[in-house]
Amino acid sequence: MEKSGKQQRHAAITRILGSRDIDSQEELLRYLSGEGFELTQATLSRDFREMKIAKTPDSAGNYYYRLPALQLPQTKRGKQGLMAPFVRHGLLSINFSGQQAVIRVPAGYAQGVAGDIDANSIAGVMGTLAGHDTVLLILYEDADKTAILHALRLLFGS
Repeated sequence: MEKSGKQQRHAAITRILGSRDIDSQEELLRYLSGEGFELTQATLSRDFREMKIAKTPDSAGNYYYRLPALQLPQTKRGKQGLMAPFVRHGLLSINFSGQQAVIRVPAGYAQGVAGDIDANSIAGVMGTLAGHDTVLLILYEDADKTAILHALRLLFGS
C-alpha cells in the first residue's frame, strides 16, 4: 500500500528531526519545502500534536524540537551518586512510593520538568502532575523503577 501525503510528510519530519537540531517551526518548514512539501504553519502545528513532538532542552539548555522517546545527548560525568546528574539539571530529589514517585525541583520548575517527562513518553510513567516545586509521577502497575531512573538520567543529561 502506498503511503499518503500525510504519512510521507510525517516520515520526512521524523527524518529531519532525527538528523539535525531544529529550534523553530519556520526552520523545519524550510527543510520540508526543500524536500517538496508545501504546507502551512497551522498544518505543521497539527502534525506536531499528532506526532507528540515537543520543544525540549538539550544538556546545554538549548531548546529544540524532539520526537517522543528520543534520547537526548548526554553530558560528561561530574559528581558521582544517584542524584548527582539530577541536581546539576534542577532535579533535587526523587522518591518512590508504591506506584508513584515525587520529584522535587527548584521553585517554578515543576511544569517544565513534567512537560519534558510527558513529551518523552518514558516507559512505565502513566502521567505527571506538576505543582510549583514538585512533580508527581503516576506509574503503571508493572513499572520498572530502575528503568525510570535511567530514563530520567538520559533525559536530564547525566
